[in-house]
Amino acid sequence: MTRYTRHQLIVLLVLLGAAGLGLAVGHWRRAHPDLSDRLEQFERTPRPASPLAPPAPVSSAPQRQPSSQALIDLNRAHAAELTRLPGVGRALATRIVAAREAVGPFTTVDDLQRVRGLRRNKIDRLRPLVTATP
Repeated sequence: MTRYTRHQLIVLLVLLGAAGLGLAVGHWRRAHPDLSDRLEQFERTPRPASPLAPPAPVSSAPQRQPSSQALIDLNRAHAAELTRLPGVGRALATRIVAAREAVGPFTTVDDLQRVRGLRRNKIDRLRPLVTATP
């Protein structure tokens, strides 16, 4: 029977711990896709140039509704295009494309409900920005 040295046992335990941690993180990400996507977007927010810099002026111009040409087509957009939507990170965009390829094209924006991690409130926020043309 082979005996392991103390150094080898420590290395094995560290590797097992890292593998267990990786499995736990993967399980957590699958259980909480909305929070996971929000955490992915967290690092993408621009930081101010200086902590003493005054805040950017708020525009008093009325918000425009996006024109029909600015809408992103759910049936033709690549994952990179979908990440331009607010609240849609790389992981969620990949799941949207995967759902489209697995089940077929989206007939309405409400078909986004079949994508894991997309809840009704997020779909309602995306509705003015996307279209689903068959």
